Amino acid sequence: MKPVVRKHIASRRAAAGALTLAAGAASAADPHGWLETDIVRTPSTEFQFKGGYPAPETSRKLKDVLVTNRAVELYLSQMPTVSWYHVWKGVGSAETGAPGQLVIWESLMDAQTLLLTGNSETVYGMAAIDLKRDGPTVIEVPPMLLGGVSDLQQKEVVGIGPTGADHGKGGKVLLLPPDYAGKVPKGYIAAKARTYKLVFGVRGFLVDGKTEQATALMKQARIYPLARAANAPPMVFVNGSGKQIDTIFPDTAQYFHDLNDIVQSEPIGIFSSQERFYLASIGIEKGKPFSPDKDREALYAEAGRLGGAIARDISYASDDPERIVYPDRRWEWLFIGGSATWDSQGYVNTDRRSAFSYGAIGMSPAMVAKVVGQGSQYLWTTRASNGSHLEGGKNYRLRIPANVPVKNFWSLVVYDAQSRSMLRNEQRFPTVSQYTGPARNADGSVDIYFGPRAPHGKERNWVQTVEGKGWFPLLRFYGPLQPFFDKSWKPGDIEETR
Repeated sequence: MKPVVRKHIASRRAAAGALTLAAGAASAADPHGWLETDIVRTPSTEFQFKGGYPAPETSRKLKDVLVTNRAVELYLSQMPTVSWYHVWKGVGSAETGAPGQLVIWESLMDAQTLLLTGNSETVYGMAAIDLKRDGPTVIEVPPMLLGGVSDLQQKEVVGIGPTGADHGKGGKVLLLPPDYAGKVPKGYIAAKARTYKLVFGVRGFLVDGKTEQATALMKQARIYPLARAANAPPMVFVNGSGKQIDTIFPDTAQYFHDLNDIVQSEPIGIFSSQERFYLASIGIEKGKPFSPDKDREALYAEAGRLGGAIARDISYASDDPERIVYPDRRWEWLFIGGSATWDSQGYVNTDRRSAFSYGAIGMSPAMVAKVVGQGSQYLWTTRASNGSHLEGGKNYRLRIPANVPVKNFWSLVVYDAQSRSMLRNEQRFPTVSQYTGPARNADGSVDIYFGPRAPHGKERNWVQTVEGKGWFPLLRFYGPLQPFFDKSWKPGDIEETR
């Protein structure tokens, strides 16, 4: 009789139960490392085989492992879609949830709104559009309104503004459902969508430090079903400033129920063949009920938790070499690889896309276009100059050198590492920017301070942090100039102080 061989096989993803052969598991007599009568051990459990066949209990456990692993991969790969679905739900249900309502943060966005890395220096306007409910939908846009419409996968349907479909002149945009086969009436800028749920987003800049002009322009917009064009319902505007509006997805089993809602309500063609297989393998299929039992629900909860943990790691502790902006600084690119479609390497890098999507929204090509004096660029960091993560109970200083290379303005906003939304502290806005009028040093540079208490006399240049909470800043450049792109100008690192 052959002796029983007991192989110890390590786990690369022990929390998910994934299996990987340990170095040296194969031998000269058994070069393939195939399982015979063995026990595969991981830190959390073991899997028994006899004669090459899995034991009944092992078979059940391995099926659970496979479901969990597939669910984790779906969590990471479908994050842009589930995230945008929550934005759609959040703005669509604000206050009365009137169809076609436009939420405008009339006195700027603050930390009461939960939105991934929102900005407190521009006026935001957002609307949830439902083409399945309303059919072809009209958006009347005034001249020089800046923004556009994105589908549920954060892909642009139509752009609005000087570089958009209306060329900044305004007009009537007609959004057509994916299954629309009718004629397009004259006088409209028509765009056919891939999904029924769409998000209309616009932004406006401050004028003399005030929001009124941008708000008034947004309030000239009108949204209504084409079928009601002759008698359009009155437009509903919601002031989002200071409101508890939640637009962020969960790291729980609910994530997969949301994903199922999307599969059931949207064209299945928005998912690739492989994605549809992965969805079906965990029980999500179009036209079929998704009703997991208690044990399966626990697996989804584990996958959501683990998926969130992995997303935090590849976001906050990335080792991607292309993330680094300056060789001697801790600042990183928000869009690693310089592509809003994440395919700069010749393939879609879903890790880079997940790293972005866990902390931000708006995967627009315009956000990464390197045009001197136009658009915007974004830098961020989670670390101090010594490499440690930023902690709310410590004090730090950041020096912004003089002559920030921007045509329009620069800003720095601080975010909560847990919610990825603006940090909730005792300040109205966790921000220092060109608009807030920070004190300057004799050479024109600006020192920004972070900590639970302001250094004496530095209140204008200080953002309050919260003890026990991690935080990170996002440095924005609106209308970046050549010294930004050639890196002849660069910000300092965030340095810990006493």
